Amino acid sequence: MSFAADQIDHVEVFVRDIDAAIRWYADVLGLSEIHRWDPEPVMIGAGGTMLALFRAKPGSSATADPRPPEGAGWHRVAWRTTQAGFEAAQRHLTERGVGFRGPVDHDFARSIYFSDPDGNELELTHYL
Repeated sequence: MSFAADQIDHVEVFVRDIDAAIRWYADVLGLSEIHRWDPEPVMIGAGGTMLALFRAKPGSSATADPRPPEGAGWHRVAWRTTQAGFEAAQRHLTERGVGFRGPVDHDFARSIYFSDPDGNELELTHYL
C-alpha cells in the first residue's frame, strides 16, 4: 500500500507580534485560536487548516519585497470560500482598510490577493 497525505494541517507563519496577529487573523479571516504552547507557537485556524504563529526575530520588519512567483519556495497561503463568502470578503476587507488585488479570473476560479500586517501573502479563492 502506498502513502497519501490527507490534507495540509498547518503552515508556519513568522510574525512580529503574535497577539496582534491573532487579533488580525480573527478579525480579517475569522480564524480562531486552537492551541497555544508556551511561549509559541500559537495555532489558529478554520475548517481543519491551521496557521502556526511563531515570533519573528526581534527587530524584524514586515516582508516588503516578496519572492517573485517564479522563484523556488512557498509563495502564499490560499483560503477557499464560497461565492457568497468571496463577495462578502471583498466588502469585509474594504471596511477594514485591507487593500487587495483582484478579483482575478482564473477561468474556473476567482481570487483576491492581499497581505497580513507582517507582509505574509494571502489569497481568498472560490471555485465556479
